[in-house]
Amino acid sequence: MKKVVQSKKLKVFLLVLIVVGLGIVIYGIPVMLMKNKSANKIVTNQGTELNQSTVEIKAVYLMPVTGGQITKEDLAAYPEILPVTDFETLTSHTNKHIAIWIDKDAVDLLPEGWLNQEPQKFYPIIVVGYSNALYSMREKLHLPMYGPWVDWSKQKLEPGFSAWMIKRDDPSGMSAFMKGYAEPVTAERILEVSNELLKKSLSIIEYKNTQYGFAFSLPLTWQGYSIAGDKWEGEASVQGSDVVVEKGPIIFIRHPQWTKENPRQDIPIMVFTISEWNELQQEKFYLGAAPIYPTELGRNSKYVFALPARYNFAFLPGFEEVDEIFQSKPLKAF
Repeated sequence: MKKVVQSKKLKVFLLVLIVVGLGIVIYGIPVMLMKNKSANKIVTNQGTELNQSTVEIKAVYLMPVTGGQITKEDLAAYPEILPVTDFETLTSHTNKHIAIWIDKDAVDLLPEGWLNQEPQKFYPIIVVGYSNALYSMREKLHLPMYGPWVDWSKQKLEPGFSAWMIKRDDPSGMSAFMKGYAEPVTAERILEVSNELLKKSLSIIEYKNTQYGFAFSLPLTWQGYSIAGDKWEGEASVQGSDVVVEKGPIIFIRHPQWTKENPRQDIPIMVFTISEWNELQQEKFYLGAAPIYPTELGRNSKYVFALPARYNFAFLPGFEEVDEIFQSKPLKAF
């Protein structure tokens, strides 16, 4: 009789344990998903939620707290535009190559001379609300340009928007794109102009390598870059073997602000012969312990150019900009 009672108690205990366990699992999965979902979101200082995993910010729009020339409803349709209402939030998003939009009623939020400093001086600049580009860039933003005195009281200044982007800046002088758009202010139209300038801004400088036959486009923020070299080593595919069976060059394009004390993210380009690349794909040798292959960037009749796996895992300063440069498909083989 005691055994029967004990058996019943054991069954009840196991049943309760199973129910509690299922409850924890059922509750835990949604909570985990919610945590992962919220971890991928960023919140602007206006309370706008953006999914960081799916939205690539193309422009930061500095506007007054009370609202700018682009309506809130219009902005909501374009999550790639990040509206901000203070300078600190603006600067927190300019560590990558991005377009900067400034509402005509938010110009005073910018410190004097900030737009003339690197790296943001080389970003596309949009003034939202003024269609006269000279007035927008010279009189309001104090960008580096000269010209005749103008009686602005006799000029039509709005509505519309104006765009600016430096195309060349070296000891011989500076040249820039500057244009005013006397048309209705819409997020769609400004984004169209802004994205086109952003695309061009990533390919102003060209590094040309005639030894291996490729060219690599760079933004003006990399003006004064240097070239460094190293080698990759391929180990035999036999398990446990550390015998080097293949080796080849790695070319590093180095940012002008890189120093030994404060290194920045390099742009690494691995060079393989066609046969070496084919053998790598056939797993005849490995690069490092992890089975992750380099990413092909381009090829010519002799060589394959590739991006090393996990090249930016150290998260050095500038890694976001380098990632953005690679997204623009900057390498052209010849």
